[in-house]
Amino acid sequence: MIKILKITFAFVLLGLVLSCSQVLQTVDLKVDTEDVSSQEEFNVIEKTLTIKEARSQRNAPYVRQVLRNGRGKNAQPIQEKVALLSDFPKYEAPNKYRIGIGDTITFSRLIENLRPPSEVAKKWPTQKSISNYKLGIGDTLALTIIKQVQPVNSITQSTSEDGQTTLVIPPPQPAIDETINSTGRIGSDGSVLLLEVGRLEANGKSLNELRSEVRNILIRNGVIPRFQLEIVDFKSQKSYLTMNSRSQVIILVDQKITIRDILASASVGVKPGIITRIRLQRGGEEFYISLRDLYGFDVNNIDIQSNDHIFVEDSSANMRVTSSIVDHEGDIVFESIGKVRAAGLTLSELIENIENIHQLVPGSQNAFQIQISNFASQKALLSIQGKPGVLVPITDTPAKVSEVLTQSGLSIDGNQITQISLQRGGKTYVFNLGDLLKPNSPDVYIQPNDRITTAILPYKANKVFILGAVSPQIFKINPANRETLADVLFTNGGPLSASSAKRSETYLLRGNDPVVAYHLDAQSPTRLIVADAMELRPNDILYVAEQPIMSFNRTLATILPLRILLRDIQDENIP
Repeated sequence: MIKILKITFAFVLLGLVLSCSQVLQTVDLKVDTEDVSSQEEFNVIEKTLTIKEARSQRNAPYVRQVLRNGRGKNAQPIQEKVALLSDFPKYEAPNKYRIGIGDTITFSRLIENLRPPSEVAKKWPTQKSISNYKLGIGDTLALTIIKQVQPVNSITQSTSEDGQTTLVIPPPQPAIDETINSTGRIGSDGSVLLLEVGRLEANGKSLNELRSEVRNILIRNGVIPRFQLEIVDFKSQKSYLTMNSRSQVIILVDQKITIRDILASASVGVKPGIITRIRLQRGGEEFYISLRDLYGFDVNNIDIQSNDHIFVEDSSANMRVTSSIVDHEGDIVFESIGKVRAAGLTLSELIENIENIHQLVPGSQNAFQIQISNFASQKALLSIQGKPGVLVPITDTPAKVSEVLTQSGLSIDGNQITQISLQRGGKTYVFNLGDLLKPNSPDVYIQPNDRITTAILPYKANKVFILGAVSPQIFKINPANRETLADVLFTNGGPLSASSAKRSETYLLRGNDPVVAYHLDAQSPTRLIVADAMELRPNDILYVAEQPIMSFNRTLATILPLRILLRDIQDENIP
């Protein structure tokens, strides 16, 4: 009776365990049983993988996809061959640039001094002896006099013991020298005031003449004429130097200064390819000489006199440059030209119009140049993915789309496709950067109002699926590396690393209609040469069968707890 109760208890306990397993199961999804559609079946063809077959499969297409950004249905992977299609606009030769509102036009005018050299070389003054420096208004004089002064002897009184007072007279002292310094500037009346000599008329006199007057005055005053009179500041005599558009004043001193000294101190030298003329105004006359002739051995190096005016004139172009912006009415304004219509004209047409109204300058070549210094009227829009959009100015130098893109930093990258979209005249042209940069690609020039956008299409990661004796895995492959079947078989945690793998049943599945299953018996190490020759392709499926004993072991692992329970019941080992 006790045995029957134990058996009954065991079955009840087993029922409770089985009922608990129902609680641990996942929730089932109830589907419409009227859906009679069946899972699609594929036709599988088995082929033995040989060296010949592996090498022939190297020419199999490497189908890749790129990821396209966007919104809605545009955000989806697309085939690589679709992304590589290029639709270029019809070739159009660049047109001549037409000036528009906002452009800046620069007018450059050349004015030259074309005086014949023969006329220049005819006149040049001869050297004349110049008298000593004549004092004038503004000069400052310094007078130093050494004057003897007799010291004063003081008489003192001395009182003796008997009360008598005696006068004490010291012996005479020798005279001492006293230095007297004074300075004075020659005023507007031509006189100067100096200590010990008084006011002197100095204008127009030489320093020696004024020294003689000072000597006579000192002698007349009973003073030994020991003195020194010098000019400490020269202000009265001047000459002038003008170099092209710059002028300066040259103060003359009591030392002689030549015209070569003046030019050398002003850094005036001979310039290659330029004729420099020296013009001297003196006493109402003009003298001419070229700078090269002035430095010759047989030319007088004349001394500069007061009120001389020296002009240094280069024969190089005196370029007058003015600029004008095309206003809202399409006009520009230039000096000596006036108001001119510019909008809608080419540069050559504008030059022809200005030539007809240009006023000639006597003694000049009357050469001028018209240029567009700032292009602001015509633009194109460039938008590069990941960067702010920029406006590309249209200039008189035609620019290619390829040049603008490469200058903006775009380059060919094997890991992505750069797709370019060009909107022009209501049409959109799509092409890729690789085709655009090919040597035989058509030249696409930027035109006004073009809209150029770029999109970076990265490649979708390529992969191979691994199934069978191991847990399902994904093995990534790269078209640049060209991974083979051997790479995936021997990867860390790969199919052959599992002890449950049946190496003789290794299959590589490729294609979909039909599916080709390449069979490889990987038990022999020599056949791994075939695996190394077989390149993988995206979405290949690698299947390695499992050892039959492993399936049996899993079955045993499932039923073993039940067998142990039954054995314990039979042996009455249930407590």
